[in-house]
Amino acid sequence: MTFPHCLGRRAILLVVLAAACKIEDGPPKLTDSAIGAPPPAPPSPISDKTLRPPAEVADPATKISGTPAAVVEALKGDTMSSLRIVDTAFVFRATEPDLIVLQRELAIPVAGVLPSGLYDTFGELRGGTRQHEALDILAPRGTPVLSAANGRVLKLFDSKPGGLMVYAADSSERFILMYGHLDAYAPGLAEGQKLTRGQQIGVVGTTGNAPPGTPHLHFAIARSANVNEWWKGAPVNPFPLLKP
Repeated sequence: MTFPHCLGRRAILLVVLAAACKIEDGPPKLTDSAIGAPPPAPPSPISDKTLRPPAEVADPATKISGTPAAVVEALKGDTMSSLRIVDTAFVFRATEPDLIVLQRELAIPVAGVLPSGLYDTFGELRGGTRQHEALDILAPRGTPVLSAANGRVLKLFDSKPGGLMVYAADSSERFILMYGHLDAYAPGLAEGQKLTRGQQIGVVGTTGNAPPGTPHLHFAIARSANVNEWWKGAPVNPFPLLKP
């Protein structure tokens, strides 16, 4: 009497196992990775605004040699203004002691660029009669952009002329440091974040109205009465502060 009962339990077990197993007809399908096709390209860093692994083929900066006049000609299409309001009140202008303290703290904000590679573009006329009031630092696309001083991030801003921008306060909270035309921000960069000098905040690019073939950093400094008003200040020329 026990033999048929045992046979019945085995039959039920076989039915359950067959239902749990999925058997596909035909040979297994090959995926793209299985046949050696390249994986899809990562999204553009400009679209997602965060850093991506560097491309296999670097996009170099336009080769500009010779005189500062060549630099001026290459960058004449860059007409951005870092500040929405230029504060001309005498009381808020940078004093010599202010500038001495700032100069001791400042470092060139583009990796690998030496003081000898800087040109003073602060007084250049852009867009007709307006002074540029910033330092343009040429470098290959994707070159790390570094925080020029200790401080904190005030604003991450995407503007039509400046593209991806970082507005930061220096450690004294008297100056606003502005970094424009970035192709991407450093991963995790956020408003209010503390910054240390030399910390990567983005990469050199051509967002905004920068000439497409001339990747560069638009670096500007302003003396401020209130750094939380990141759009307002009295422009300061970065060139003599970075050039020994």
